Amino acid sequence: MAAGDDSADLVIGVDGGGTKAVAVLARRSASAAERVVILGRGRGGPGNPRVAGHDVARESITAAIAAAFAEAGLEPRPVAVACFGLAGVGLREDRDAVLAWATQGGVAARVVVVPDGMLPFADAAAEPWGVVLIAGTGSLALALPRGTALVAEVTADRCGGWGPLLGDEGSGHALALAGLKAAMRAADGRGPDTILREALERRFAVARAPELVGRIHTPGVGRREIADAAREVLAAAEVGDPVAAALVAGAAADLAAHVRTLAERNSFAAGVYPLRLTGGLLTGSATLRRLVVEALVASGHEPGSVVVVTDAAAAAARFAAAP
Repeated sequence: MAAGDDSADLVIGVDGGGTKAVAVLARRSASAAERVVILGRGRGGPGNPRVAGHDVARESITAAIAAAFAEAGLEPRPVAVACFGLAGVGLREDRDAVLAWATQGGVAARVVVVPDGMLPFADAAAEPWGVVLIAGTGSLALALPRGTALVAEVTADRCGGWGPLLGDEGSGHALALAGLKAAMRAADGRGPDTILREALERRFAVARAPELVGRIHTPGVGRREIADAAREVLAAAEVGDPVAAALVAGAAADLAAHVRTLAERNSFAAGVYPLRLTGGLLTGSATLRRLVVEALVASGHEPGSVVVVTDAAAAAARFAAAP
């Protein structure tokens, strides 16, 4: 083992979602900004215990951790601290179950289990406060007041995240559904023509818009597959399609409303609080990010800084290394 790679200096960060678990093995760093030096990464299968089940999540996370050790050229061993940032652990019973099997499995001397939405607060850009805005398949915003310590027990104020039936405004799923509905209106002639119709026909491999009905109800086409079609809406907006542009602007306004609500409720001063943007929809579209910030500026709630967080597993490792 290389000097400085002693187990007491090692931490593990895990980002677990509905399709994959990503693990990072890292060493604590003397740098107050970075906090960790990444030694290895690994991937496994679904890491959401609520959706995939605890047995599957455990196997996925274990495989990801083993792969991270392998990439680092180290034999698997208990580390000092492991932070599991997982989707599907909003309930205390789920967090406790993950904590139990991770502790019993000897992953680390201390295990921290938090909802995955907390991980961006541990990015390397600023102190852990302000607003995190997440837009991927679903949408959610979280807020922490200034001076908050990154500990397992911390509870963030939240806005949104109520699922596809009751919320998720501005999400990939919501934007894709809006695009599909616009395509059907165009096919009927009761809405303006849009390149979205042909783009969505191609994505779902159908010849005509009416065939979309059967296609999106095919077994295997779920929320994630529909949400992926938001890329077509974003692409159409980029080339100037007015229908798609209006839908993307609406999504940005919905996401900005999440942030504005938390900023007002927590008395965050405009031009001061940090805003962290994460989730595949936001990280994949500079246009959507720009429109969200422009909507906040127009409402007088502009953030002091904007950081795009793309490496949640590394953030989990920083969470583990937090004092």
